[in-house]
Amino acid sequence: MSSEELTQPELPSTPDAVDVPAETENAVTEPAVGDQSNYIIVGLDLGTNTSCIQAVDAATGNEVCNTVVPTIVGYADRGILAGILPDDSAELFGTEALRNELHLRISRPLKNGVIEDVDAAAKFVKHLRDIVDPGGKATIHAVVGIPSNTDEEAKDNVQKAVSGIFDSAILVPEPFLAAYGFRDESRLKDPEYVDPVKNSLFIDIGAGTTDYCIIQGYFPTPEDQLSMPIAGENVDEQLEKGLAEAYPDTRISLNKVREYKEKYSYVGEPQYGMKVRVPVGGKPRTIEIGKQIGEACNMLLENVFQSLEKVIPMARPDSVFELLQNIILTGGGSMIENLPEELQRLLLESGYENPRVLVAGQDFKTFVANGALKVAQAARPEQWANSKV
Repeated sequence: MSSEELTQPELPSTPDAVDVPAETENAVTEPAVGDQSNYIIVGLDLGTNTSCIQAVDAATGNEVCNTVVPTIVGYADRGILAGILPDDSAELFGTEALRNELHLRISRPLKNGVIEDVDAAAKFVKHLRDIVDPGGKATIHAVVGIPSNTDEEAKDNVQKAVSGIFDSAILVPEPFLAAYGFRDESRLKDPEYVDPVKNSLFIDIGAGTTDYCIIQGYFPTPEDQLSMPIAGENVDEQLEKGLAEAYPDTRISLNKVREYKEKYSYVGEPQYGMKVRVPVGGKPRTIEIGKQIGEACNMLLENVFQSLEKVIPMARPDSVFELLQNIILTGGGSMIENLPEELQRLLLESGYENPRVLVAGQDFKTFVANGALKVAQAARPEQWANSKV
């Protein structure tokens, strides 16, 4: 790391004065008055499969919203009869779109962690805003998570998606937000507590990307981050392919494949006894999928490990031994059975000394949004006002 990187401001023990670099700011300010609040602060994790939005009243700190929504936009099929869709809506979002997908053209705005359909993404973000502020009159300032080392085109697409919807938006790398959201400020004075923001390596295994971020007490630079385009969706594709090869007479939807993965996923030696019922010519059949689940998940494990070996040398040499004691997995992929143990085993076999791999926990869907909300609450007025989308 350069000396310039080492002079980045340290994060405070409380989020009162987080110094968000100017290059991550994209802000607009416009006073407004609403029935619920005239100023709302939002933390948003815009994810490939699901998005989490947390919001508080800026004046009182009272919670306005804390919800997880499937990142889906459904467009009504042409010629759909009246009364089939709720309120005869032309567009449905999230869970409601999934419930009515038989009569909708489904769009997933994000792929591999980045926005693929800007128009659909903007509609989805507008839907999230409507959840937070149904009256549409409040000023809303948001911090939005983005994958590590996102390129300029991807950043521009996020800006386009939130432009005119939020009044201000600051874009911050997701692994940093996950660490900040995971951090328990109430325990910072506890000598037994290991602060994840002080010196850790966060691995956020999402649906579209696996993001790595070295976090050492200051806002991470591009040199502290790595994004790998192999994640949960690739496991789905590998599992779908494996099941099609093993059972060519079955037809299993990708949604069902994802459901099997989320229920049975594991890494390590082959496991069996994972039986599911599938239709064959309209008739039920029970098949064994343990081998295919393991092969798909082990593919992800191997790629996570290979990229991890590229990230570790990016840390300061005098910090590496402590860093290896605080490798933290988050995101949906962190819930794969045996993943921390197997990743730790691979590190040991490769010669790393006493590595320790932990899982952030079941609340992984909320960590990025929670970290984003903490950053949003800490941001100064000039940070919201310096640039516009």
